[in-house]
Amino acid sequence: MKVPKIKVNRQWSAARVRQVCVDNGLYTRGNNQQYEGMLDYVRDSYPDTESLYLVAMDILTHSDEQTVTNIMYLLEKGAVAMTFEIEEE
Repeated sequence: MKVPKIKVNRQWSAARVRQVCVDNGLYTRGNNQQYEGMLDYVRDSYPDTESLYLVAMDILTHSDEQTVTNIMYLLEKGAVAMTFEIEEE
């Protein structure tokens, strides 16, 4: 069976990133301006590996007892939505 070309679309939102932070007790050491700055970055970026890392590092800087890889996992699992498009011939 021939596999068609499949396109993956990834999306995230500031609201979903905020919910991940709330649900996991993250960003407890940052102020409102820092938090909004991180969420503004989310609004303006595509959730690729680099953006996930940058947001996770920002969250790590403002959180207790976490690792960047754990935060990246939480963001990928809870804030990133994927859809797929199959290109037909």
